[in-house]
Amino acid sequence: MNMRKEIDYRAIVNPVYLTAKTAVCLMANAGISGAEEIVRKLNVNSVDLGMTDAEMMLGNELVVEAKFRTMCRLIEETGIQTNVDLPCGYTPKVLHMTEKGLRFVGMDLPIVAQEIAPILLSLASHPERIQIHGVDATNLESLTAELNSVDGPICISTEGMMMYFTESEASAVVSNIRHLLEQHGGCWITPDPEFMLQFFLTFQSVLGEKAIRKLEESRKAATGQSDVINLTNSFIVRPADIEGSMERSLAFLRQHNLKAERINLAENMPELSTYRKLTPEQVAAFKSAMGKCFYWKITLDVDRKQKESKQETQPFGMDYTLKDKVFSVSLRGRVDTITAPELLRAWETEKSDHEITAIEVDCSGLPYISSAGLRVLLMMYKSLEDKSRFKMTGVREEVREILETTGFDQLLL
Repeated sequence: MNMRKEIDYRAIVNPVYLTAKTAVCLMANAGISGAEEIVRKLNVNSVDLGMTDAEMMLGNELVVEAKFRTMCRLIEETGIQTNVDLPCGYTPKVLHMTEKGLRFVGMDLPIVAQEIAPILLSLASHPERIQIHGVDATNLESLTAELNSVDGPICISTEGMMMYFTESEASAVVSNIRHLLEQHGGCWITPDPEFMLQFFLTFQSVLGEKAIRKLEESRKAATGQSDVINLTNSFIVRPADIEGSMERSLAFLRQHNLKAERINLAENMPELSTYRKLTPEQVAAFKSAMGKCFYWKITLDVDRKQKESKQETQPFGMDYTLKDKVFSVSLRGRVDTITAPELLRAWETEKSDHEITAIEVDCSGLPYISSAGLRVLLMMYKSLEDKSRFKMTGVREEVREILETTGFDQLLL
């Protein structure tokens, strides 16, 4: 099996990584230092990634640059010397942080980490301060293994990640971040809970009556890149119900023994390069609108009683056969970002050489499946002419709950 095919499998099960390439293209357009060099080495551009409308790009550039510059400032102001960026994506944040003397641990999908690591190390003035690792954010073992060598507190930063998770994935990630803070100390800074409000107010302030239409075009572009339809879960505040969903999000954190301090964006946002593309009236309207937006600094709630939760750590494994045109596979351990490509590879290999008219999936040894794994199962399901010949057996309660909350139970069970 050649490496190009392996990368293709990981891209298929994790298409959301394309949104990170769009982000660095927008940063390059906004004039953020280092972004243009990264874009050149990646050999990508906004047009190839579906960003062609000038007004839509302007709104997105403002959001992306405001996040980049404000997050860098907030991370530096913590005084914590290690920034754990999850996901690190393709952005030049690592260059900025290491030039400021911080250590940078970038974590992202394996396909992203493998591609961006040599680029960042080649551009960095201090490559010795950089670590880049491929992980699954829902898998605690993969996160802790890469932080074993890190001493002292950590500042975890997440940008543009939490909204792409299902409810079960979001819960797993928040639980994992809590474990990391318990182990190392420090804090978690993220704009993700109120990202939709920042997008809406940004577009409204500079595009006026066109805002809703341009936002819808942006949403469709993001959905097309990530293969994710619903950009929401209990962690995300909804503009249509700010008060109710805000309390839901804070309660979600409390369930994981975490608490949040909301930090006003306008009060902490540096001047932006993108202002050069705006009229003075637009700049004023944008700054005023950002006064209604907040980023969250999340820490352990030491006053709350610790609630233990442990992930099953059984190694992934599978056994499969093809007999009488029936593909039968037994799954063990977690099927997630890291392991789903193995299932896809096995199925694609058999499908390319033989006719498959039925699929049987034994889930009795499966404690968890992420959206990457569900995506593979859905591909397998859709490949059958007679969909009734797709069977899942031995489905455990925790996996059944994931299927039900995502709506996959209507197709796969």
